Amino acid sequence: MLAMPTHSERRCEDPARWVLYLSHSQPVRLVVFVHGFRGRAVDTWQCFPEGGQTRSWWRESDLLFVGYRSDIDDITAAAGRLIDNIPRFFPDLPPALLEVGDARVRDVPSMGYQQLVLVGHSLGGLVIRVAVSEVADDWVQRGMPTPKPALLDAGVRLFSPAIAGFRPAGFLGLMRASPAWGALRMYLHRSSAYTDLQDGSPILRDTRARTEELARQHPQLGALSARIVWANPDRVVRSEKYRTDPLAKAIEEQSHSSVCKPNAAYTVPWSFVEQG
Repeated sequence: MLAMPTHSERRCEDPARWVLYLSHSQPVRLVVFVHGFRGRAVDTWQCFPEGGQTRSWWRESDLLFVGYRSDIDDITAAAGRLIDNIPRFFPDLPPALLEVGDARVRDVPSMGYQQLVLVGHSLGGLVIRVAVSEVADDWVQRGMPTPKPALLDAGVRLFSPAIAGFRPAGFLGLMRASPAWGALRMYLHRSSAYTDLQDGSPILRDTRARTEELARQHPQLGALSARIVWANPDRVVRSEKYRTDPLAKAIEEQSHSSVCKPNAAYTVPWSFVEQG
């Protein structure tokens, strides 16, 4: 017997490619997902919306899946879009977004979300770190006025993030050694994001330096320290965290693409996002 769905899908017109999964219960948190290079807003994460069928934490959460053109968009532009649009959803979701078709998913709440969680995979992890560091730097430069931006109190959970750049090993390494690599490389270099993921690129270097410095100076800004899990082995990105991040965990027998996809036999992604 199939379990009853706990969330309803609501596709956003603005921003385009963003998708909401609205809990049928009154949620206490908003969980924001940012996919990686060549990923898709929802498909990258597969069964995450089904967590509410067995886990109360997910029934208490609305899920917001961020879509962007990773093969075209500049990383800084994608981060800026996150900065600009999160306040449109958090802490107060517009009542119009509770309408799916001709029905209202739930009553309009008397108060907004109490918690924000940012979840990134691969390139999406770097997009999140750029966004958080930009907001933190701006807030500090303005003298730390109140209210503090909500993004700075978010919990940050990253799956095999590309924060240390791209590592073409495994299949990609074989492609690099093949005659086809030249054509593939030309295609990849059309993307500014791919270029920015090369070892030692300015955006990788500057984002790390700024985040580590701000985290040391302002440890109360929890979003500057990310909880991380890595696929082991990860043949796509370099498995390297920032010095100010807590100890990262390796997940055995999961690939770079599968590490963020929960299912009935692999529940680690649900638990990791819940508990960090």
